[in-house]
Amino acid sequence: MTHFARRLAVGLALLAASPVWAQDGQAAATASSAEHTAAAEAENSSAESTAGVLKVGVRQNPPFVIRSDNGDFDGIAIELWNQIADDLGMDFEYLVASDVGALLQGVGAARYDVGAGALTVTASRAETVDFTQPFYRGGIGIATRQERGLLHALGALFSLDFLKAIAALMVVLLLVGVLVWLFERHRNPEQFGGSTAQGIGSGFWWSAVTMTTVGYGDKAPASFGGRVIGLVWMFASIITISGFTAAIASSITVGRLTTQVSGVSDLPRVRVASVAGSTSEDFARGEGLAIASVADPAEALRRLSTNQVDAVLYDAPILQSRIFRQKLDRLTVLPELVREEDYALALPRDSRLRKPINQALLRVTEAPQWQETLDRYLGAQR
Repeated sequence: MTHFARRLAVGLALLAASPVWAQDGQAAATASSAEHTAAAEAENSSAESTAGVLKVGVRQNPPFVIRSDNGDFDGIAIELWNQIADDLGMDFEYLVASDVGALLQGVGAARYDVGAGALTVTASRAETVDFTQPFYRGGIGIATRQERGLLHALGALFSLDFLKAIAALMVVLLLVGVLVWLFERHRNPEQFGGSTAQGIGSGFWWSAVTMTTVGYGDKAPASFGGRVIGLVWMFASIITISGFTAAIASSITVGRLTTQVSGVSDLPRVRVASVAGSTSEDFARGEGLAIASVADPAEALRRLSTNQVDAVLYDAPILQSRIFRQKLDRLTVLPELVREEDYALALPRDSRLRKPINQALLRVTEAPQWQETLDRYLGAQR
């Protein structure tokens, strides 16, 4: 379909949707009655009837809708709509809604011809508005704090599991030391003699020195049995010390990257915040989670940064964008989504613009440039 033909089709749709062209089926009505009806319909009609200029309701929520200091709009949903409007030759104006609920109510009441923003498609919302084809697939994510720093790493180093590994190693060293002492106490009393405690202590010292390959040389087995044990222990020590070194490195690494919340199963035992009126809040209530409802994601992340809450449940792409743009290095969004969701534009029920908008939307999102747009706002590693 040519660009002119698409503009003609949209123009006809606008004319058909306008109450100026509507007929009430009563041709015999008087002129005064017709004027009264037209005035009433014009007052309550969709914005489609206003000189062909569409009213696009938006709700600021980066990275989908961003408003600059000079009042201009930008973002994923804005760039999408601008391209759709250009494709279809539509004239429009942006109107700001106070919140998501007000935006959806405005679309449902036809005060807005289109709703653009971080609007996820849900069954309850589809009862009052129609949605276009989805333009992005994301979902509900969990933001939490990353516990970094030397003190936390040292805390992980001396965790219960690490201390258990140390204790196990001490037991092995003691067993090897006892075996060497049993063979050397009579044959080599100068180095492994004395009381039982002294002899075992000397054996323990020798096994530790041999394992770490320090090799002071102050003690060495002289009996055949002691030397066999020494030979076996030398090779076994290579494996032991390698595994122990790996365990230390793993403990430090995990300790530096650990988070208090690792998944949705951890949420019932921590303090959680979500945005009031969002699908994330609905999900949390449905799961029986005790959450703190806040006005916007910025406030939720502020509480997370200041240790007032331990996790934020909200749209993952919005959380990722805000953490990246505000350089909140202590915060991270967990890789696994709590629930996948589709993002789409909202239209009044049975809008005649749905088909042409869907066609234009698919042309935009199927083009290679659309992935570049998503990468620009969400990062290539989304």
